[in-house]
Amino acid sequence: MRFLRKLPTYILWTMFAVAIVLIIATFTDANLLLTKPLVHNDPPLKSDVVIILGGGILADTHSLPWGVEERVAKGVELYTGGYAPKIIVSGGIVHYGGEAESEVMAPYAEMLGVPANDIIQEDRSKDTHTNALYSTQIMQEHGWQRAIVVTSDFHTSRACRIFKKVTQNILCVAAPRNPAFEGNYFRNLMDFRATVREYGAWVYNWMKGNL
Repeated sequence: MRFLRKLPTYILWTMFAVAIVLIIATFTDANLLLTKPLVHNDPPLKSDVVIILGGGILADTHSLPWGVEERVAKGVELYTGGYAPKIIVSGGIVHYGGEAESEVMAPYAEMLGVPANDIIQEDRSKDTHTNALYSTQIMQEHGWQRAIVVTSDFHTSRACRIFKKVTQNILCVAAPRNPAFEGNYFRNLMDFRATVREYGAWVYNWMKGNL
């Protein structure tokens, strides 16, 4: 307590405000309102390929975070629903000396029922912009015209704009959140963190000319 008393008033008020924001984000549905402007969810149409975007790997377990598992699950659902005969899992190396995201995503898609020969790994991308560039190159190599891009809801609008600067015939579909996490306070907090970072990514990509 003595330490707190020595801090300037403006720092104390800032700490208090941050604490209130984190409490609201963790224990209420406020994050859904924050996410809503970032969502772009097209109705899926028959396409040549489903492109599933990576979103990191858990370094300690070499497994997928829940958000990426949700992306893969939605992509597989579209594949098995007959919307596209092929899947591209897009994501390069995110940890030094580690695996590419696509190398972890592909086995998960196989586990969900997709044959290995229907999955193409794009393992060079480092961000959404290079997801679009390298995935589009694969499409061109196969003569594919239309793709469904699958990613987390908060990421769909930016991903769609970036992809459409590279190729126009793109649909963007949001992966729904696993209902098993409903009411999970840690998930709420991590989703809030991801959403705040996404707003920062909009600013960064706008300055880079990617949007």
